[in-house]
Amino acid sequence: MNFRILLTVGAIVAATGQTYAQYSGDALRFSQTPYGSTARFQAVGALTGVGGDLSSVGSNPAGLGLFTRSEFSITPEFSSFSSDAQYLEDRSLGRKDQMSLAHAAVVWNSTLTKPKGAPLDEGWISVNFGLGYNRTKGYGNNVIFSGTNGANSIADYYSEIATDNYGAPSTLPAGTLERMAYDNYLIGYDAAGYYFPETDVNSLQENTTDRTGSQSELNFAFGANYGNKFYIGASFGLASINYNSYTDFTEDGYNVTEGSDYVLTYQQRQVTTGSGINGKIGAIFRPTPNIRLGATFQSPTWYTIDDTYGEKLDTRYAKNVDGATDYTNEEEIYDYSYKLRTPTKLSGGISYFFGTQGFISADVDFVDYSSINFSPATNSTDKVTMDNNRAVLDNFKSAVNYRIGAEYKIESFMIRGGYGVQGNPYKNLSDTDLNINTYSGGVGYRINNYYVDLTYQNVGYNSSVTPYTLNNGTGPVASLKNSRNNVFLTVGSRF
Repeated sequence: MNFRILLTVGAIVAATGQTYAQYSGDALRFSQTPYGSTARFQAVGALTGVGGDLSSVGSNPAGLGLFTRSEFSITPEFSSFSSDAQYLEDRSLGRKDQMSLAHAAVVWNSTLTKPKGAPLDEGWISVNFGLGYNRTKGYGNNVIFSGTNGANSIADYYSEIATDNYGAPSTLPAGTLERMAYDNYLIGYDAAGYYFPETDVNSLQENTTDRTGSQSELNFAFGANYGNKFYIGASFGLASINYNSYTDFTEDGYNVTEGSDYVLTYQQRQVTTGSGINGKIGAIFRPTPNIRLGATFQSPTWYTIDDTYGEKLDTRYAKNVDGATDYTNEEEIYDYSYKLRTPTKLSGGISYFFGTQGFISADVDFVDYSSINFSPATNSTDKVTMDNNRAVLDNFKSAVNYRIGAEYKIESFMIRGGYGVQGNPYKNLSDTDLNINTYSGGVGYRINNYYVDLTYQNVGYNSSVTPYTLNNGTGPVASLKNSRNNVFLTVGSRF
């Protein structure tokens, strides 16, 4: 494995003098998109069987069938991400704040005309149409970790991949990471035909990763009401990806062979954009006035994705090494396009209503991440996509997500709360700490045809980053406790 795969779990490198890709991590990232929407939805979390909220445009479109009037709302979001990292017994804290538009939607109510004298609550009652923008996932974060490594140097890694893939220095292709390391006097070549690190241990290592971007959908939906007991709906979605990642890894230490202090900087950047389509169909059934059952089928999203990856390794020495102190390289840039099919998602929900005072609801999702599939952007056979499809099957499995929430009404004031878990998608990692846990709470206020909803949400999960892994399986590991605190404000009106 190469350095970039282990650090960012994504796209493309040239560590062996050829295009070698590991996109499966990106595919998982782009497939884990929860239903994002109104502040009310974010507070309760489980509305598959509830309906009657503008979140239905992007989640269960059958919920549009419960609207008896037209409605519009807009939801801005404030997000604060923090990452508490432990690396080589040192602790670092990264943080990033941002504002964004989480959701905006409108539904037009269309009550069907009945023959004179016909019962108004029998047969098809209404067909409602909705249009909505939905920010399904935000990528803004900042991860920092640093510490003194007394066991090895990243030059140990460079020397191993050079030995594993090439012969004498004359065989190192220009632009490869191994060539950069050799030209920077970080690795040498001995008479036995092996590359070796010229650096000592006890170097100070620091990594900074800054990410921006988001995933979003534009949904066109309809929902119909049959007898105030059965509701059906469908939607068509235009999905987009905008993901950017920038990483600087620095190592400050002593070069034994050259007899000088040094500072190396390894820079990586990834810019990924994509567009795709998907669809949803849903239903809600009211067997009794107090119980609602809901179900949603979300098709795969079929994306076409363009990825650009760049890497660069520079080194500065405290004194002259072969007549110079600074050794720089041109950034190597690699472009790749591919098609991605995300998994199908099946959702079910049940809700119980306490008259008009409120409700309690529960949802469950089933997602098979091993069904993620790559295909070439052209009709030609592409070994990269074949390798990544194999990686998906080897590393990912199906997962179950579940959510529970409630709402209680006191006259025009509402109190809400919810809890959710996004299941672990990794086949070989059974640790429940890899689940993503969401806690939320909120309030709402209704006055005449206007309403305001406010929600606080905390999303927490653990992860790890390995800057590099040596052939014996060892390497420094950063353990991260990640937290994202979100505030949603929805302002809406009925008309």
